[in-house]
Amino acid sequence: MYVKLRGHIEVIRKSDNKTVSFDAFNSVEVELDIFKINQSCKIRIPLSARLEYKEKQKGESIQSATLFSRGDKITVWLGYDDDLQKEFEGFIYRLNYKTPLEIECEGYEYQLRSVCETKTWKSTNLKTVLQYLIADTDIVLSNLIPDINFTKYIIPANTTKLEQLQRLKEEYRLTVFFMENTLYAGLAYSVDRGTVKYKLGYNTITSDELKYHNADDVSLKVNAVCIKPDNTKVKATVGDSEGSLRTLFFYNISSLDELKKVAMEELQKYKYSGYEGDIKTFIQPFACPGMKAQLTDPKYDERGGTYYITKAVVKADRNGGRRNVSIAVKLL
Repeated sequence: MYVKLRGHIEVIRKSDNKTVSFDAFNSVEVELDIFKINQSCKIRIPLSARLEYKEKQKGESIQSATLFSRGDKITVWLGYDDDLQKEFEGFIYRLNYKTPLEIECEGYEYQLRSVCETKTWKSTNLKTVLQYLIADTDIVLSNLIPDINFTKYIIPANTTKLEQLQRLKEEYRLTVFFMENTLYAGLAYSVDRGTVKYKLGYNTITSDELKYHNADDVSLKVNAVCIKPDNTKVKATVGDSEGSLRTLFFYNISSLDELKKVAMEELQKYKYSGYEGDIKTFIQPFACPGMKAQLTDPKYDERGGTYYITKAVVKADRNGGRRNVSIAVKLL
């Protein structure tokens, strides 16, 4: 069966709120990652375009760059025939006057590039701080954000909202990422955006970068750190004394014994018999970070399982479309 790769791109111009849409492009590349705040999309289109009106009458040729400007909202769909999926939603960040014209886009983190007013809380929590940062934007908070308390939290002057979001990520070791205009901050692997099914060798192009390992072969030591509301830390170490080191962060844990218990539970997520690495597929089936990948291996039934998707890179051009999916942590 023959199918045709198609794409559709819509731009809402901030200057006049008019929508410009086009289906032709040289290439599109989208990268989404749960371990990065920034989302990226790069689009290449011809330097000139011919306008087509609703009445289907062809108009004059114009320079493509004159249609867009920094801050315009942009949405990208890709797929086959009439089955298109939304791959990216964000804003134009930069126009690079190359041949072809290159449009660099960011996700909703673009709306956090403005300077943040200084603020001090004697006591507060993660949701309150995030709500302060996203005020007056189109961003909404995920309902999965955990209750993490802070004592004397200060936002200093002359910093951007995006810098403060990055500070939360780094100082409190949070997983922070966007799902279109929804912002999540908390522990890794907590978001469930659905399931995609892969049968290796059937609806995958290659799985050469997908490595299988046995639980008995994994030597791992975990440094567990609990960050208290006053920013003091409680630490515990579990696992193999000579294993490779992984540091995990926890919150609102009352005792050292409880910290060790939850650290052992987390350790089992990484000591598993199963796959880790990358799968290359066509544009379909659709997959994005936060989804679960249900794998079956026709050659080895025992290697089947469900894994967490942490990253997706999508590329489409005149040669076709590819989706590279990264998986880690066996869920089932």
